[in-house]
Amino acid sequence: MISPLQSPTTMQSAQSTLRQSQNFPANYGDFRFISSDGVIFNFPRFLLSHVSPVFKDKLERRNKNTSPESELRVTEDSFTLDQFLRFFDPNKKKLPLDMETMVRLLEAAGKYRVEQVFEYWEENMNIRHPQQVGSIQQPMLCLALGSRFERQLATRLALRDLVKAPTDVIQQSTWIQVDGRMMSHLMLLRRDRVERMLLRLQEFQTGLNAECGKKHQDILKSIFTMLAQLVDEPSWSTLLRNQNLWGTCDCGSGKFVLGSKELFFSWREGIMTEEAELPRLPGYFKGGKSPTAPQSCGNN
Repeated sequence: MISPLQSPTTMQSAQSTLRQSQNFPANYGDFRFISSDGVIFNFPRFLLSHVSPVFKDKLERRNKNTSPESELRVTEDSFTLDQFLRFFDPNKKKLPLDMETMVRLLEAAGKYRVEQVFEYWEENMNIRHPQQVGSIQQPMLCLALGSRFERQLATRLALRDLVKAPTDVIQQSTWIQVDGRMMSHLMLLRRDRVERMLLRLQEFQTGLNAECGKKHQDILKSIFTMLAQLVDEPSWSTLLRNQNLWGTCDCGSGKFVLGSKELFFSWREGIMTEEAELPRLPGYFKGGKSPTAPQSCGNN
């Protein structure tokens, strides 16, 4: 049936502008995709049904008067569709992807429920190995995408890194907006982490002998500098950069007569445990599939 907005001439013109994909030619499969920019991709029907429950339903749906669909026009452009179909086909090599293309693939994966695309992204972002404390790549972008597509593990790992990251990492532009509720949740997590750090400093400060002399007075002044740094980056790394402040008390009095440096390093295990933990998710977050993590991974 011809649309009222399409004359036969217009339809013939549209057909004549179509071109065939070189990577997925006419004899490659029994189903045709037509990309938004007019490229035809032929692909095996059985592979589409095997990988995507959406395609399985679409291709197998029939009634008394219809046969299974053999062609589908999609909103993805030809470059994105080419990369997307490689996740269905074991004979096609996946190509290196920039982040902008990866985001378009994730959009398609969400629409057609293709788990392999999400797994590929998680592998390449160091997301699928939470037992390793090493940082993931681009944590703010990871947070935006993880929360957008309800990827539970990706979101929690991004939060883990951002809780202790310098403020300028959080302020980086990601060209994909992070949900405001998720940003509020991140602020609460950082506030809790900062408060734990400040309690440790307070523990040190209360152990100083106020009458010990200039050395302790200088340390007390330096603590305020450290406070500002911990608000910006509440991490063990911040404390470690200031370890020159932690000397040995030789006044013969005070709680930490054995040396403040011993106290300083006694915090390490607790802080490292906190930094390795996966933060809780906000109450509104539904959360998607959380993959089982392999035993090890590499850092970026």
